[in-house]
Amino acid sequence: MLFFKECKKILFSLTFVIYIVAVVGFNFTQFNPDADRKISPPTPEQADYGTIAKEVPEILIPNATEGLVKEYLRGYYKAYPVGFYKEVKLSSKKSAQIAEIITEISGITKQELDNFSDFQDGGMIMQPDGNGGFVPVMQEAVLPEINIPDTITYEHFRDLMRKADKIIGGGSDYSDNNIVGNFSQVPKTYEDALAEYNAIIDKDKITGAYARLFCDYIGIIVAVLPVFLSASLANADKKSRMEHLIYSRKISSSKLILTRFSALVTMMFIPVMILAFIASFNVSGIYKGNDVDFLAIPKMSVYWLLPNILFTTALGMAITEITSQLMAVFVSGVIWFTDVMVNVELTGGIRNFSLVCRHNSLYKRDVFINSMNQFVFSRIFYTVLAFAIIALTVWVYSEKRKGGLNVVRKNIIRKSET
Repeated sequence: MLFFKECKKILFSLTFVIYIVAVVGFNFTQFNPDADRKISPPTPEQADYGTIAKEVPEILIPNATEGLVKEYLRGYYKAYPVGFYKEVKLSSKKSAQIAEIITEISGITKQELDNFSDFQDGGMIMQPDGNGGFVPVMQEAVLPEINIPDTITYEHFRDLMRKADKIIGGGSDYSDNNIVGNFSQVPKTYEDALAEYNAIIDKDKITGAYARLFCDYIGIIVAVLPVFLSASLANADKKSRMEHLIYSRKISSSKLILTRFSALVTMMFIPVMILAFIASFNVSGIYKGNDVDFLAIPKMSVYWLLPNILFTTALGMAITEITSQLMAVFVSGVIWFTDVMVNVELTGGIRNFSLVCRHNSLYKRDVFINSMNQFVFSRIFYTVLAFAIIALTVWVYSEKRKGGLNVVRKNIIRKSET
């Protein structure tokens, strides 16, 4: 059977061995240390419970205003208009409209903003440590003095923020979906922490929290590694001149491509599922006597990680067939690197088009739930896109077999005539 032949070919390939070593190594070095930590209930005497997003006008208004002033002075605005990160640079007319909003909130005029020469963005910078090296230091932003009058009501302020978001193009930090999470983080109370712990125990059945962390780590690596295997498989055929033999056979292009795609996805997903079950065993062992969902990690791996493997495998096969293996690796690597670098929020940064979904915490269940619509959309999007790409690959492969896109078939016909 062709499927098992393809699986066998993959199983004994060096690239597959490297894939397994990389996935297993990433799991043991990244996930396992966190998985060994037991989630404990909070105690009233704890000094710090972390932070939580709450709509507190007294915190949100000055923070959001400061954010808008900072972006105006910086000259561009961070936004995710369709799920992808974008640096929005406004026209003079739209920039003046943002300045009007800032003036209405703070009294700072456009002229004062434009003439402010001491602006510093703030954030993490590297400074000399005196020993020839550098250390990271948090630098405060330098901004004009912001004084918000008591006459600004919270409702009117939110309307102004919606107006600013519309001017920027949507998906900015000031949209209804993002403004509270970005500008109103408050310290958790004991009651907040206890409610979060109870949700993990009762709703996540404990393993749900570890499932998110497992998929966070493994999702990073399985969003890029499959391209190497799919590209190397096609390259092996070319080196062994199997391409000529395959082109001369009567097997349909769709059967051949779909079988290879299925074999690649199956073989690469098996190690992930094995690790998922191992993680379930380990976590269940830590929480003996608790009501745990043993299948939570494997189930979440299916709908979180499988789309990554499907998409990256399909992309690798398509680009390899159209151009070359090197180009397939390059394009897939650029997509992966851009997605990982743009999605700097390790929790709560899931967008509609996030390839690598992040939730690097055993906690913050509410943050993940609030991103559920974006998470589901991204998983469906990359699954559908993967099969669309495979359909394109079938067409390209079929055209090449007919001689429309290369000369391999023509060479076969010429040799058979002579």
